[in-house]
Amino acid sequence: MMKDTLFEDENIDSPTENAYGIRAKVIGVGGAGISLVDGLRFDNFDSVDNLALDVDMKAISDSLASQKLCLSKRHTRGMGTGGDIALGKRLAEEEKDKIRAQLEGVDLVFLLAGLGGGIGGGASPVVARLAREHGALVFAFTPLPFSWEKSRHMQAEDCLSELRKYANAVVPLPNDSLLQIGGEDATALECFAEAGRNVSRGISAICNLVFKRGMIDVDFSYLRKVFSARTGRTLFGYGKGSGKDALRESLRDLMLCPMLHMPEVSKAADVLMIFIQGGTSLSMGGLQSVSKEIRDSFKAGEEVVFGAHVDENLGDQVKITVLGATSLEPLVKVADVAPVAQQVLELAAQPKEAHPSKLEVEKRKAQPAQAVNKRLIRKKESSVDQNTFPFMDEKNQRGIFDDLPNRNIYEGEDLDVPAYLRRGVKIAI
Repeated sequence: MMKDTLFEDENIDSPTENAYGIRAKVIGVGGAGISLVDGLRFDNFDSVDNLALDVDMKAISDSLASQKLCLSKRHTRGMGTGGDIALGKRLAEEEKDKIRAQLEGVDLVFLLAGLGGGIGGGASPVVARLAREHGALVFAFTPLPFSWEKSRHMQAEDCLSELRKYANAVVPLPNDSLLQIGGEDATALECFAEAGRNVSRGISAICNLVFKRGMIDVDFSYLRKVFSARTGRTLFGYGKGSGKDALRESLRDLMLCPMLHMPEVSKAADVLMIFIQGGTSLSMGGLQSVSKEIRDSFKAGEEVVFGAHVDENLGDQVKITVLGATSLEPLVKVADVAPVAQQVLELAAQPKEAHPSKLEVEKRKAQPAQAVNKRLIRKKESSVDQNTFPFMDEKNQRGIFDDLPNRNIYEGEDLDVPAYLRRGVKIAI
């Protein structure tokens, strides 16, 4: 595959760090990930830091990435892992301090990795986890093997599930979709090149949204907030149009995007990012109408990130990029007030009662009902006394106020004694 045909020219000139000090980094893990990073370099996408991470010394040395990290040569002698995902994960865990050093100060990570096996499938979840631990927002683009590659495809599905535990959004790129992406008459080279362009479009849209000032900007803190939860299935699509009705044409092209019609694509989005770029003729009414249709089409929830930029170089062209995700971790609402002591006691776990033996059951049946009830009451009272802990004896409850000559009495209660002591609260143990 020719690297110089992998990406279209997006003319990206966004800085590595914007005025707010937001830093982004593209990380390619394994052979497929490094190929995508090299494609970005050929596309002149060199203003964002990029890192090639692998165990294969030849792949690392041939890469065009500005930063390179070769993992644990002592285990593989500088060669690959042979498709062993467990080995790839172990090598990444052993070298996690080196990976952490590459993530220092990074706020936005684009993770590119093929999940068919080896270092891509094993190490990419580790990298995503370490990036999240550093507080970074992680968007992953992951090529997947063909479905007829039975064992590799099953491995990739397991790696995809593991990666979703840590990345904020994961966009799968199945090789089965290459025919739909490139068209029936397209060559294999053209199909892979178009798939690479989809990665370029996604990264470009997010970087432009964060780093460039436009007509409608989105604060990075808000983008981090809405994509903060662990996500499940994602959707990703791209559309473009030109001419007098470019906005509507780009919307139609978006809805026909093959990436939105894959089996694994989410049909609804709890979180949805919409980014529209166009020339000076971009109308506000058209933006509102198209954005509302996109939101309704994907059944978006309350969290919609919308950005629009005017670029004079686009002329009569319009580009629309959407990225959506379903949430696996609904946000937990924080209580407005702390629970009172009585609620704590009610929620405390009660001790389990032992199962009665058959002899005990027969003995109880032979006893009068009244005697049984009295014994149960005594047992319950004894259990409560044995499984609760009083804070302090009554004579010591006034603490430092015990030396005062006068007590602070109100409605028969000594206010110098804490409320939980005056109420006789006990803690269940």
